[in-house]
Amino acid sequence: MSKALATLAVVTTLLGPAIGASAAKAPKSTTTTVKSTNECAATQLSFSGPGAVSAQLGEDAFTITLTNVSTQTCQIHGYPTVRFYTSAGRLLTFSYSHQSQYFRRRAPRLVTLVPRGRAYFLVAKYRCDLGIRYSSSFFYLLAPYTTGAPSVEHAVGNHGDGVGPGVMDYCKGSSRGPGQTLGITPIVSTRAQLFS
Repeated sequence: MSKALATLAVVTTLLGPAIGASAAKAPKSTTTTVKSTNECAATQLSFSGPGAVSAQLGEDAFTITLTNVSTQTCQIHGYPTVRFYTSAGRLLTFSYSHQSQYFRRRAPRLVTLVPRGRAYFLVAKYRCDLGIRYSSSFFYLLAPYTTGAPSVEHAVGNHGDGVGPGVMDYCKGSSRGPGQTLGITPIVSTRAQLFS
């Protein structure tokens, strides 16, 4: 037997069992199906409110409740879009913030809404110390990452006096004044989380 053949025989003898063992221990291929939950569509959600919140240190606020009115579980995440208008349809150009005297800044978390399940968010604004330039009459709401027509909510004050849940006044003075900034929470799964 030549030297090359002898070397080949030794290598085959040493590696043969290891190659066979590797082939025998190869993992089986398996497929796992993970059921995904879809992001909530605008047509799955109903808004209700505004719900009154006690005034705090010169700030007024209200809550909005979202309800999954569909028969499918869906998920929602982020900050809602809220836009206020006068009775003549003028957009009030507030600045927006994600903290206020009512709530601390927090990162949005994924909220799962089963059919008829509810979620919440809060809108807050400082009062107008220098007087009111415009009062809101209605506002548009749109859940995050959804398309379609917004929900339109009317903000009617108590006895027509322009004071009540959902009425947000645009103040006189600087556009950077504290009364020109709306604080909006992310959407959360319980009302208690709005104030924590």
